[in-house]
Amino acid sequence: MSLRRCRAGALLLALALPPASACAEELRDLALSWVLGDYRSPLVCVMDGSPRQALRHVRIQPGPRGGRPSARLVFHDLEAPPGTSCSGVTGAAEPNVVGTLELAFAGRSRPDTGDVDFRNALRRDGGFSFRVASGTLRIGPAGAEAASQAVDLVGTTVWVRAVPPGSDGARRLASFGGRRQLQLELERAASEPLRFDLVDLPSR
Repeated sequence: MSLRRCRAGALLLALALPPASACAEELRDLALSWVLGDYRSPLVCVMDGSPRQALRHVRIQPGPRGGRPSARLVFHDLEAPPGTSCSGVTGAAEPNVVGTLELAFAGRSRPDTGDVDFRNALRRDGGFSFRVASGTLRIGPAGAEAASQAVDLVGTTVWVRAVPPGSDGARRLASFGGRRQLQLELERAASEPLRFDLVDLPSR
């Protein structure tokens, strides 16, 4: 089943939570469709002693055809010059993260209650959790190529949630106006989770 099918319906559910639609997809497919997008995560990078606004490119796209439904989470290289340091809008240091993870839906899913389960999950949790089914990331200093040793994250959890109005995240992303905004949290064994503010901001 295509993840793009009923994507528009899924987005309407996320924003307005209307009554159940006639599109009979299960929760897994609706959740995977809901997270798809071409995102940017705002940063402040210090280059040659001067702070500059920057954007990390994060894409969530449909997984490969022919297998179980999934989504691919792709982190693009910051391509920052040597010696550059970057921080998030909260002031915390931001590493360079490069690589691709395949995400599988982590919850139960029934085809006959998909729309209702989708709306209830958004009300209750604000988003959805996914299991890393495959893939690795290279994580290293912002002003250098990512660390030479890849980090295996198979089995860890990725949360994708909507940014609640009036929250700290909403205030951090206020300059992006009404564009779709999400928060991504990537768990790591024996390390602090990686957290990213995301704005759906496709390339021109």
